[in-house]
Amino acid sequence: MTSLVPAPFEKLLNLMSGSFILEAKAGALGGVGSRNYVNLLLTGAPHRYGFDHWIRTNQSDPAMMANPMIATALVNSNGSAVGTQYQTFDYRGLLVPQMFSHSVYNGKGTLRPLTNLLDNMMVIRGYGTGMDGHPFNATKQMAPLGGASSIAGLAADYSTKTFEAIQWPNRGAFGNYNSTHGKAMNKLSGSKPLGDLLQGFGPTAESNAKASALIQRQGQLIDLGRSRLQTYIKSGLPGSSVLAQNMNNATNLMKKGINNIDGYWKEALPRYQTLILNSMRATGLSGLSDMSLVPDQSVHWNIHVADGNRALKPEGDLRNYLGTRTLPSNLAEGFALTEYVLKEGLVTSVELEVGSLGAITLKENGAELKQGIINDMHATGSISGVLLTTSFYRGIAAAILELADQLKATKINGTDLWSETVFQITSDFGRSARTDGAGSDHGFNQMVTSVYSGIIKEPLVIGNIKQNGINNNYAGTQGLAAPIDNYNQVGSPTPLMPASTVANLLRVPKNPFQNLAAPLASESNGQVVLASNAKGKMVVVA
Repeated sequence: MTSLVPAPFEKLLNLMSGSFILEAKAGALGGVGSRNYVNLLLTGAPHRYGFDHWIRTNQSDPAMMANPMIATALVNSNGSAVGTQYQTFDYRGLLVPQMFSHSVYNGKGTLRPLTNLLDNMMVIRGYGTGMDGHPFNATKQMAPLGGASSIAGLAADYSTKTFEAIQWPNRGAFGNYNSTHGKAMNKLSGSKPLGDLLQGFGPTAESNAKASALIQRQGQLIDLGRSRLQTYIKSGLPGSSVLAQNMNNATNLMKKGINNIDGYWKEALPRYQTLILNSMRATGLSGLSDMSLVPDQSVHWNIHVADGNRALKPEGDLRNYLGTRTLPSNLAEGFALTEYVLKEGLVTSVELEVGSLGAITLKENGAELKQGIINDMHATGSISGVLLTTSFYRGIAAAILELADQLKATKINGTDLWSETVFQITSDFGRSARTDGAGSDHGFNQMVTSVYSGIIKEPLVIGNIKQNGINNNYAGTQGLAAPIDNYNQVGSPTPLMPASTVANLLRVPKNPFQNLAAPLASESNGQVVLASNAKGKMVVVA
């Protein structure tokens, strides 16, 4: 008896041809579906002040109350680092951290200015949950409203792609995916998540003869998929004319979808690994590594490491250690995966995770030790924190820019994919910075998220913060959430505020969060514009 179970290639082609029909229907009925959504979760909540937790962003803001942990650069005294400072420069009317005055590497091995990232960057700050807990705060930002889809699920709800949503690696307790439309999350595993996603679809060449037969079989299946699309085109049903216009594109995508992906992975992964590492290991950076960094053995130089969660006072010039930095876990693989699935039109919603800052070779009592740097940086001091997190975020920024380049070069119906993608960075919470510069603790009332997209045309900042800190142990300006005038959330905003704003940019037909927290940004003529009360400011609290 002949089996009716479809072959792996046929399964994929059935999925793909079905997704093309759904997409054509959506276009014909005036609904174009959600933009692509990518979320990068920084578990452990590393310091973000030098990257996207912007504090004093306008000259009209009051002066910051000093705290050595709230820093973006080092103080140079006679060629040596002696402290920290919040150093900014004006870019297009906004005060942004010192890091963005530098350059990072691209996929071609050349330098590019970090201001390129600012042109597509929006910071949403000044919100909180009021409750502690790593997983709780991470999941609350992704799914702030019970019974509604999470942000990733919301994008998947309106997806017309072959796979609506993927997650890599498995977030476990830090994941809170929900789709009210029943769209499944494909949780990937292993060191080759792209292969995990397409295993069962990709070719296996056990011999030359089998490989030859496989190529022939692929051609037959592509013909079957094309025939299915042609049948729908002739049906006169909604979307048939749209599908007819996109027939060549659909056929090309089907061909790509069943090709061996090993070649792509072997090129993309080392490309991201190299540009991330080169950007992280750079020295001679103004305000950071252009001076001697020899510790004086105070708490300001402590580094919180994963080995027993110890704090080390490193020996020797810290600049010598930057060249030993290893890749943050999962970062390069996540970006290589995202690049492929978005360019090939396979996935709408992607959840990634960075699990550590990487490792570094340090000296302790004269002995060299390879130490993983913990993200939950309780005991990382002010000077070490500025140096190590800036290195970390340089790698992330370089990866985002490379992804943006790849998506800009890919056009769908005349629109580049970067303008059809919303990339968001979240972490468990912000940091409550200790006044003595010895480290920081959980900051669940001073959260921040950042968003990147081709529809963002200038650096933007949303959300108000307080000038003061929490108490004497956590004195100084550190991004505590403050109310927004004429807003439909009383008091300091909750994670509903950024969720509603991101949902608006995703272009979904129904924003489930807007009645409880109005979106503070929207798209107009292909560009993000802020609500009249959205522009962030620092508030003096009596």
